Amino acid sequence: MTAIIGISATQLAEQVPNTISRNGTYVGGDYITAVANSGAAPFVIPVTDTKLITTFVNQIDGLILSGGQDVSPALYGAESEAELGDVSLVRDAFELALLKETLAQKKPVLAICRGAQLLNIAFGGTLHQDTSYIENADLEHMQQAEATQSTHAISIEHGSRLSNILGTTAQVNSFHHQAIDVLGSGLKITARASDGVIEAIEKQGSPFVVGVQWHPELIIETEIGMKRVFQEFTKNAELGAMKQVYNAPAKFKKIATLR
Repeated sequence: MTAIIGISATQLAEQVPNTISRNGTYVGGDYITAVANSGAAPFVIPVTDTKLITTFVNQIDGLILSGGQDVSPALYGAESEAELGDVSLVRDAFELALLKETLAQKKPVLAICRGAQLLNIAFGGTLHQDTSYIENADLEHMQQAEATQSTHAISIEHGSRLSNILGTTAQVNSFHHQAIDVLGSGLKITARASDGVIEAIEKQGSPFVVGVQWHPELIIETEIGMKRVFQEFTKNAELGAMKQVYNAPAKFKKIATLR
């Protein structure tokens, strides 16, 4: 059975000159390639009416929360600080509801960069609005190097889901200036950079629910372990889909197996 992987989209904020492109919805092509190369079908989920969220989640077997703008501090009850970047309250509200519905349906989640931060907030956590507010955070977390180039190492906790995929160390890229501060309830820190910045979190006792602060979709050609991140995620999505079919009433099984 081919798993259907929802990928949360961002919005085109400004008109592209000399085109009709405005109010567009898009995801980076590397997300789509990573999902397709893992044997799953990518399904882009636009920021739209939250009434459609249950319908979207019913159709997918797993969710990738993609990167993008800063997450608004309003989500965790904080005031904006000087280094806060652009935010989208509409996207924040939609994706938070999308994530919560996916978790309620016990479907796998791979939360990337901004997505990992949103995952933390969903469980009551908070963020540093800029790494300059973190004592001793001296690595370049918003790298100037090419996106496909890894720029720093992370240490991964032994026995974590991530360590079963990557081992206890990995090389990653870095395109964030916000970072996880107070950890959300029920989550576990499973990777850090050498300067102490949190690089990965997982939800304990759940299906695959992993948040990573880097962009694995951009380095799958140079860091072989990143392919395994997507493969393990889609494998969990496939297993969940098969269980749903097995437990479904007979009249729905024939429809489901046509996928």
